[in-house]
Amino acid sequence: MNKPPVIVITIFGSTSPEGQKNLEDVDTLVRQRYPAHDVRWALTSEFILKKLRESGRNTMFERKVPVQNLEEVYDDLRREGVSKASVQSLLVMTGSEYSDALTTPAEGLDIEYGYPLLAPPDNIERVARALEPKFGDSETATVLCSHGNAKHPGYNAQLLLMEKYVRKHYRGVFLVTLEGPPGTEAAFAQIKKSGFKRVKFIPMLIVSGEHITRDIMGDGPNTYKSQLGLPASAEGGLGSNQAVMNIWAESIDWTLARLK
Repeated sequence: MNKPPVIVITIFGSTSPEGQKNLEDVDTLVRQRYPAHDVRWALTSEFILKKLRESGRNTMFERKVPVQNLEEVYDDLRREGVSKASVQSLLVMTGSEYSDALTTPAEGLDIEYGYPLLAPPDNIERVARALEPKFGDSETATVLCSHGNAKHPGYNAQLLLMEKYVRKHYRGVFLVTLEGPPGTEAAFAQIKKSGFKRVKFIPMLIVSGEHITRDIMGDGPNTYKSQLGLPASAEGGLGSNQAVMNIWAESIDWTLARLK
């Protein structure tokens, strides 16, 4: 009897307890949604892999998932006689990490690749609606905080589309990026001009790690909180937002249907 396709989730990775919790929440959601399928993880950051291993952390989560890169996961699948796999990138936008997964050698395996969260155009509106319950009130500016890419600004296309969507459909909701367009200048200028009394940051990031604690909510003069000068709060990473992750998981449905 052929084994069901394995689901392989690829992610940059995280060493922080908060980030690991976000990833474990995704792991729980996927395993509950697809109980007949084995779920593996592959970290795309060699830096994160090295840091975890050097600290003696060779597994992740309570269920002890091995800390591996994608090539190592593929090697395991071949040894185990698994021929089919759904490879699902845990990404907000299409970029270099997605390309890296697509180009990792997978000889002897039948692979279908899922897509990042915002890749289907309809998902931009759907993700915004899923995040609506987290938006601030009329006196609170809501800032969706994305990473973005400065070296390859074309990768930010999906973020620019979402920025335009939330500006058009919500008052006081903005999307900004740490790198590349749209940046923060226009949004922060409008927030200051509009007289909001508070600001709420919602990460458009899968994990809540150093970008939240250092770049956004830190006390340094250049953090988002300091630049706006308003009482600030922050939500956790998207990995723990089940409504958003259910939208992302539809990509796994799509890949598994193609592997039948």
